[in-house]
Formats: sequence, C-alpha cells, structure tokens
Amino acid sequence: MTRADSAAAARSRPFSPTTFAWTACCITAFVCAATPLGLAQQPGVAKTETDILSRGPYLQLSTPTSISILWRTSSATKPVVRFGTQPDQLDQEVAASAILVRNAPLAGLEPSESLPSDTTSDASPTLHSAPVGTVQYEAFLSDLQPSTRYYYAVFDGATPLAGGAEFYFRTHPNPSAVEPVRVWVVGDSGTGDSRQAAVYQAMQDFVTKQDRPLDLFLHVGDMAYPSGTDAEFQRNFFDVYRSTLQSTVCWAAMGNHEGKTSKGLLGIGPYFDAYRCPTRAEAGGLASASEAYYSFDYANIHFICLDSHDLDRAPTGVMSQWLRADLEATKQDWIIAFWHHPPYTKGSHDSDKEGALIEMRELIMPVLEAGGVDLVLTGHSHIYERSMLIDGAYQTPTTATGVVLDDGDGNPHGEGAYRKSKGLHAHQGTVQVVAGHGGARVTRLGTSPVMKRVIVENGSTILDVEGDTLTGMMVDRGGATSDLFSIVKQGTVIPKIVENPRTLPAYSVAIDKPKREKSGTVPFPKNATELIKPNSEWDYLAGRHAAENWTAIAVIPEESDGWKVGKTSIGYGDSDDITELKEMKDSYSVVYARREFELAPGDKEKIAELGLAIAYDDSFIAYLNGQEVLRVGVKVGRGANVGDVQSHEAEGYEYFPLPNATQLLVDDDNILSVEGHNVSLSSSDFTLDPYLLAVPKR
Repeated sequence: MTRADSAAAARSRPFSPTTFAWTACCITAFVCAATPLGLAQQPGVAKTETDILSRGPYLQLSTPTSISILWRTSSATKPVVRFGTQPDQLDQEVAASAILVRNAPLAGLEPSESLPSDTTSDASPTLHSAPVGTVQYEAFLSDLQPSTRYYYAVFDGATPLAGGAEFYFRTHPNPSAVEPVRVWVVGDSGTGDSRQAAVYQAMQDFVTKQDRPLDLFLHVGDMAYPSGTDAEFQRNFFDVYRSTLQSTVCWAAMGNHEGKTSKGLLGIGPYFDAYRCPTRAEAGGLASASEAYYSFDYANIHFICLDSHDLDRAPTGVMSQWLRADLEATKQDWIIAFWHHPPYTKGSHDSDKEGALIEMRELIMPVLEAGGVDLVLTGHSHIYERSMLIDGAYQTPTTATGVVLDDGDGNPHGEGAYRKSKGLHAHQGTVQVVAGHGGARVTRLGTSPVMKRVIVENGSTILDVEGDTLTGMMVDRGGATSDLFSIVKQGTVIPKIVENPRTLPAYSVAIDKPKREKSGTVPFPKNATELIKPNSEWDYLAGRHAAENWTAIAVIPEESDGWKVGKTSIGYGDSDDITELKEMKDSYSVVYARREFELAPGDKEKIAELGLAIAYDDSFIAYLNGQEVLRVGVKVGRGANVGDVQSHEAEGYEYFPLPNATQLLVDDDNILSVEGHNVSLSSSDFTLDPYLLAVPKR
C-alpha cells in the first residue's frame, strides 16, 4: 500500500471500535520516502506567488523524521516539492507517489452528498467542500533528521508557487529529549476581525522581542466562525495566520463552530480537510484511528487532544478507553491535554450548567488526573481563566473545598511556582487554563471557585517548557503579560489538600441605576427563563448606520466600524440608563444593538414561546437570526430609511410574545438584534432596554 493509499484509506474509513482495535494492534508502515535529486547544487527559490495558489503552503503532522506540507490551487497543477537544509540549496524532491491529490466536489453537488462511485477512489479522496476546481495537495516528506531545520518550496512543474527563507520547518526532537520548547495556545479566535489581528500581532511582537520563535501552535477550537465552512476557514484562519502556518505546525481541537459542518465520528468536513492529525501513532502516543482525538510527543512532552464536541464522553466510550490506554503507555515527563469545552469556567459559559462542560469535568478529568496530567488547555468560554493547582474537582456545582493542593498565585516572582514530583504521578495536581479569548468578544458571568486569575481581555497563551519547569504567560492584545505561572517538577512532593483555600471574591457588577419595574400592559409569563438577562452586555452601534446585513449571526461587529460594548439600558435623558449616549441628542436618532445567546442541542425543542421584554423610547424593530420578528412604533422601512416613527415613553418593561419565532432558533449560537429609533433628533430622551424570555413546553 502506498503512502497516498494509506492516507486516503484512513480518511475514507468510517470510525468504529473495531477499526480502533485493528489499528492499535496492526499499524501499517508508510513506505514512500522523499527522493533526493542527486544534484550538487539546487538554486534557492525566491518567494513568488501566483493567483493559482489559493491556500498555503502550510505544515501538518510533524514527527522527528517526517512532516506533511499542504497547499491548494484554484486549478490542477503538476505538484512538486523541493527541500533542503539551506534555503539556497533545495537538493531533495518529494516523490510524486508521496503527494496525495484531493479535488473539490463536482459542480452542483452538495458537500454532504457522496460522489458517484465511478468518480472517486482511495487514491484521490474528494474534499468535503471547496470552490469548484480547487485541488489540495498533501506532500509527505520522510527520512528526515530529528531536531533539524529544513527549507522548502512548492512548484507547478518548474514554476515556483511559494518558497524562500521564511518557508521552513524544524523536525521534532526525539521523544524524551530535554530541550527548550515554546508553544502558542489560542482559542475562539476565528472572527477575522481587528481583535483577532491584535492578538496575533501581540504574540508575534512578544516572540520577536525575545528572539525565541514558536515550536508548536495549539488551537483549542472555534477557529472559523460562525459555521466552520471552507470559506470561513480560509478567511478567518488561513489568511490570518499564514506567516505562522508556513513554518509551524498547528495541532487543533474541533470546536462547536467547526462542528456545524464537520463530524468527529465520521472524520469529514472542512475541519478534517484542513488538518492532518495522527491516527496511527505516527507522532508518538497510542494509535487512535481517528483524527478527532489523538496524541503526539514533542521532546519530553506528551500532548493529548480530545473531541469534546460530538463524541461519546462516557467511560465506556471508545475515546475514553483510548485515553486510558494512551496515558498508561506514555513515559514522557509532562502531559498537556487540550480540547474545546472547559471543565471549569464562568466566562461566557457556565461549566455548572452546560452538559458538555459538566461531562468533561465529571467523566474525563478523573481519567486524566489518574494518568498524571499536568496542564489542561480549553476554550469555548470567551475569557481567560487560570486555576490554582487542583485535583479531584469533579463535583457539580464546582467547589474549592477539598480539591486545592496549592492556593498560591503560581507566579515564580510572586508566591512561587506550583510544585509536583519529578515524572508522572497520579493526582499530584493540574492547572486549568481557559484560553477562549483569541478574538471573540470577551465577557464574564461569574467566578469559578477553583480559578486564581480571571481576565476579561482578548489575548493568547504562550507556554515555555524547559526540563523540569513549565511556564505559562497570558499575553493580552496590547502585548502586556497579564498572567504568569509556573509548574516545577523536582524530587518528591507529597500532595496535601489546602484547608480553607484562598479563593477569588464573588463576581458582581454594581449598577448605580434604579431597577426597572415590569409594566402591567401585557402579563409576563410566570414560568419563563431568561435566554438573555436584563442589564446584559450588548454590542451596539450609535452615531452611524449599520451595514445591510448587521442582524446576521455571521457578521462580526468591528470596533473600527464604530461598534462598542455596553450594558442595557442604553440611552440618555432620564438618568435611568446604564450605557449613556451623551452625544445622541441633536446628532442621531437610531441605535443598533445585538446580543448572542446559545442553545444546547435539544433545547430549542423544549421552548413553547419566545417573548421580548423591553423598555423603549420611542420605537423599535427586533430581529432573530436575521429575520424580523417584531416592530413597534415604526410604520415603514428600517435603519436609515424608516418612516412614521411613533412616540412612546419607557415606563417599565413591556412583554411582547414573538409568534412563530421558535422556528428561527438553531442549535448553538443565535442572535437577537434590535434597532431603536427616536421620534426626532431633538427628543429629550431615548431608551433601549431589551431582554429575551423563553416559555417552556408543558
């Protein structure tokens, strides 16, 4: 079986426990190797780009002796890859048989449809979805030397497509090797907006200033908002991180947004088109037979990636069984695990109320801590949170009682690093990092009792591992190091529970405005739950008009376009607004506001009625997931083109049922948008103060 056949078979084979067992016991060897050209001198390739190159090149699935280079073109080419240890001497060429060629679906065929049997084969698996005519190439370079820098270039026949001194990779050190390792960790970044760009630039400036480049890039999910489509991957991931991806492998975990179009159980979708993950222990660890979860080794670190989105988390599930076996097999000094849904958070999500988060805490964390895990990295919750050194915190709701081994700040320049015994030992403590602040708007619901640092700011995390010391740094979007912690593993440390651990104070937001009462105009339902709470933070635009599609979930409110964040009520003139628009009077008469809310799978089917509770002055139009669901006091038009706006005083929250709005709800992210209008520029006041209610079915 050729290298291309092996890759194609792995991608096309449905995953099952039987497949897992077969793969774990009988791993097929790769037989293709890069073939030297035998040339004494191969000229270097200056970086050139043509319109035909549509993605990459970028790096995937690296090991001490091999790596994959992937790229896309907008039409078929003759793929050639040359590489060498000097940028001006690319004296080796990848054999044509070691380049897997994958085509976009045929025109008119939906991504979820299968190709006709006579148009596909194991040697040329079709991409899930890509622009018509797109061809993806996956070149496998083998017989490389460990810990060695190589340069590479890709060609269409003799025509250079990409190359030069900035196109390089460094092979992994051999497992157990002790040498400095730098890892960049980012999550929930895939907005394509200025926040994501600022976070990325801050990381680049940080590593450049220290003259210490990245060795690894870990993404903990949600790299392509809102739906993980091929186009969103290109725009919000590949285009943004291009300069890093061409020289550093990104090891990724699937988030719920990628999960809208990709399926972990089947291993299909734009996510699985983008990444090549180990299934057969190619990079160390134990074969998983699935790209949705896997492990790999780098120097003296064992990394474990899990699928927290759409795979069975139960102890009897295949992923959990594989995890136990993988932990038992590793002999590395460090274990770092990463996935999307955090076991502990009170950021934009609550780990005591959401099923996937609860199960990762109650079902997966006991397995990891029994295996000696040191650090857990997650996202999903749009915030930065970092825990104390903890063990056994599996309860719901989460408590700090009886689970904290060190309640210090972990800062080597403060109260000191967290300390563990040398090597791997069960239940000696784990640090949890929620890094869901890579680009999405950050927010906070409360304080998880096991957290030591909570930072509501966009940023990313950099990890440095040097021998027996792991250091984590949160670098915010402005370039400041906002958190610093270390774990040191030396000698023998006897874990001891801290009685009455020092925890962060409860989170509360003081609102120095009188609480708004409910109006008796229409009775409020008695058993309703709040999907969006009163006085929540909303994105709002004031002083200019929103784009035509501003109500769509796919639109990311940009600061550069004038969008801000503020708590409702929004307005002026009555001394009852939290977010005051002091410049509105005589300047503008419309304000646009939008707020996302999330529904777990199955939640929308439990809702009998949606209702909008709102205090307003003078009129408004409401939209759910881009569709108008209610207008009050605006006779015609929308946005800048409204007409016949009626006057109304905000005397309390009024309740408006939203007939048929439940049909517009979707699993995962939804968005409520409201545009508020004043009757005139000279009006003495304005109020926009909405929240959303759901009445459950009986």
